[in-house]
Amino acid sequence: MSLTALHISPTAFTPEVKFDPIAGKFEIKGRSIPENAHEFYNPLIDWVKMYSENPADSTSVDVYFEYLNTSSSKSLMHLFNILGTISGKQVSINWLHAKDDNAMKEAGEDFNTIINLPFNIVETDTI
Repeated sequence: MSLTALHISPTAFTPEVKFDPIAGKFEIKGRSIPENAHEFYNPLIDWVKMYSENPADSTSVDVYFEYLNTSSSKSLMHLFNILGTISGKQVSINWLHAKDDNAMKEAGEDFNTIINLPFNIVETDTI
């Protein structure tokens, strides 16, 4: 069974999600303050588990949050850990943050100390 691309449109409480299994390009962008983070992130985690069984040669994850609550961080950590189980392939995470957003920069730095993947913290003007 081949995995199809996943796209979830953003809401005021949840980020936009674009996962392309063929290109190995993942994007998560926006605000992540869902009332129930597990309900939002569990389908993403399940999708990544299936992807990890037959990943692209190279997987790049671009993450850009305007705001991220604690329960979303925990779910995101789970998703990153699954990506970390992919062996023999290149997997990297790009944590993008606005130039003046120190909170999101620090969140990226926290993930960087925990995640066992190439993790790039990138300051940007535009997304």
